[in-house]
Amino acid sequence: MTYFDLVLVGFGHVGQRFARLLIEKKVRLRGDYGISWRVVGLATRRHGTAFDARGLDIERALKLVDAGMPLGQLTEPDAVRALGPEASGLALIKHATAERKRRQLQQLVVVETTLLDIEKGQPAIDHVLAALRGGAHVVTANKGPVAFAYRELDAAARLARRRCLFEGAVMDGIPIFNLVRETLPAAEIEGFRGVINSTTNHVLTAMESDRTYGEALAEMQQAGIAEADPSFDVDGWDAAAKTAALINVLMHGSVTPHTIDRTGIRDVTPERIRDAMARGKRIRLVASAERRDGRAVGRVAPEELDTHDPLAHLTGVQNLLVLRTDVLGELGIHQMSGGLIQTAYALLSDLVAIAREQADEEER
Repeated sequence: MTYFDLVLVGFGHVGQRFARLLIEKKVRLRGDYGISWRVVGLATRRHGTAFDARGLDIERALKLVDAGMPLGQLTEPDAVRALGPEASGLALIKHATAERKRRQLQQLVVVETTLLDIEKGQPAIDHVLAALRGGAHVVTANKGPVAFAYRELDAAARLARRRCLFEGAVMDGIPIFNLVRETLPAAEIEGFRGVINSTTNHVLTAMESDRTYGEALAEMQQAGIAEADPSFDVDGWDAAAKTAALINVLMHGSVTPHTIDRTGIRDVTPERIRDAMARGKRIRLVASAERRDGRAVGRVAPEELDTHDPLAHLTGVQNLLVLRTDVLGELGIHQMSGGLIQTAYALLSDLVAIAREQADEEER
């Protein structure tokens, strides 16, 4: 049996859905994968922080957040004062890793789901580094760490002999990174192209049906897929961060979202869409990468696609990523739908991957 103590840093839409998925899958995780878990720490921007080495009542935590109440109610007053009800995620991670050593807690896993910072990837990078250096594994759905600091984080994980997994960073729960890592040994990823931002794809396809930009965007915000400030999506920053993450991990690159050639969809007008359709074409926000002079470079921009292009047929929140390999040619993975449950599942699958790897090591 593998016992995990979980620290959830970030408890917004994704973090809450992950917590509910843990509860829903608790029996399955224990029976099929030998995983037992408890949440010992929570840090949120709006509802404060809580820590209890004996475990927190995660169902009560979800109710408190739904009611807009502080998470400090989950713990004894002395525990709240010791950590501070307004403590940062970084402070919680440092406290939890120190408690792990002092109290000899079970294996600690930090689940990082804070919002993407497109300037420097912070504070998520500091969260991941502090967790690894403190002896904790990390699973994250945040694109920032791998888009800005993958080499540093990978080195820190190897030095600490801990795992840092991030399947939810690109295309929700679709196993892009796992696919390459586990099933394509010795294959080289020479490039890729795809549609990897659900919000912009939904907006562009809605505009093909004469619906307005504002209506389509509001639907994505209501679903929790687009943020209240949609600029990360429509200006191409989300796709650029995902492109940087894919390049850094799959192509051994060293880029950031700021070095990706980026154009968003703000200037894609209904007239431009109708003109493209009249000529038998479709406009999609395409992310791509290739090697130039031995260096991996990336691009995000709206492109007019011919009807034979599989990317042209993606509608709504569908995504598709085509990997170009040296030995298998092109491989495509198609996401028919995406949302909070898929991203939460990516975190869960990373947790299972850590448990499986540990079980294999114990057998050896």
